[in-house]
Amino acid sequence: MKIMDPKLRRPITLLIASLLIGSLVFHYSLQSRLTAAARLISEESLAAEAARSVREAPARLIQDQAEASLHETIRNSGFIGAENRAGWITALGEARTLLNLNSLSWHLSPQTPSQLAPNLRLSKMSFSATPLNPASLNRLIAHLRANAPGRFTIESCSLILEGEGSSQTQNRSQDQNGQATCHLNWWTFTPNAN
Repeated sequence: MKIMDPKLRRPITLLIASLLIGSLVFHYSLQSRLTAAARLISEESLAAEAARSVREAPARLIQDQAEASLHETIRNSGFIGAENRAGWITALGEARTLLNLNSLSWHLSPQTPSQLAPNLRLSKMSFSATPLNPASLNRLIAHLRANAPGRFTIESCSLILEGEGSSQTQNRSQDQNGQATCHLNWWTFTPNAN
């Protein structure tokens, strides 16, 4: 093997060094360009997201206000938290006075966990009242919905009018009185303490 001519050694070394430096500069330039392109894409994406958020802001504000109002109504209704048996009984007593009922009796069962959802609890209430007709029974239920704390569903409600042995039908007189027996499910929700 022949040793390179000393006159060529320097130009070849400079050529190799310039190729190395050129490739490093090219690689660095390419890397910088790719980083800048990625940053531009990210900034364009953020700008598009910000523009979309600005467009949706009025609708979100309205939705948030509606949800806050709904949550406040639910929170103030007595549905969230411990059951308020005294409030239920007070509302029944007010209904007795308001509707001039001769008798009103009730029974509350102990509260039990509901299988419908975690932290949802159920208390069953049965009540019997006289004298009631279909219109006054509706007023009694409406009074409980408006004035009793918490939320309830009606499991069953029957009205036996005087002189009849069967439950009310739609054709019965609104003036005829009788005895109503209703079974209500009172619901409360206790959020996790965590």
